[in-house]
Amino acid sequence: MNQPALTLEQAQAVVANKTAPKITKESIEARIASTLYSIIDHMTVCVLQMVNGFMVTGTAAPASPDNFDPEVGKRYAYEDAFKQLWKLEAYLLREKLWEESKPKVTPAPGP
Repeated sequence: MNQPALTLEQAQAVVANKTAPKITKESIEARIASTLYSIIDHMTVCVLQMVNGFMVTGTAAPASPDNFDPEVGKRYAYEDAFKQLWKLEAYLLREKLWEESKPKVTPAPGP
C-alpha cells in the first residue's frame, strides 16, 4: 500500500501551525445546533442540524449484528456525518475568501 509520507498526527501538527483562515473541528462543532440519533435494527443513524437549518446524516452498522453496541454506533455515525461537514464548511470559507479577494468596484459619480 502506498501510504502518505506523513502520519495523520504529523499532518495535523503542520496544519495547526498555519495562520491563514481555515476550518477547524471546533469551528464546525460551534455551528452544529442539534444532534439526533436513531437506531434501526443494528444500524445507527445520526442527523446533525446546523445553525442555518441544513442537515447531514451519517450511518454506522457492524458487519455482524453480534458486534452491535449502541454507543459505538453513535460515535461512528456521528463521525460519518461530521466528515461531510468539512467539505461544506470549506466551500463556504473558500467562497467568502474569493468574494473578499475580488476588486472592489466603485460606481462612477452620477450626473
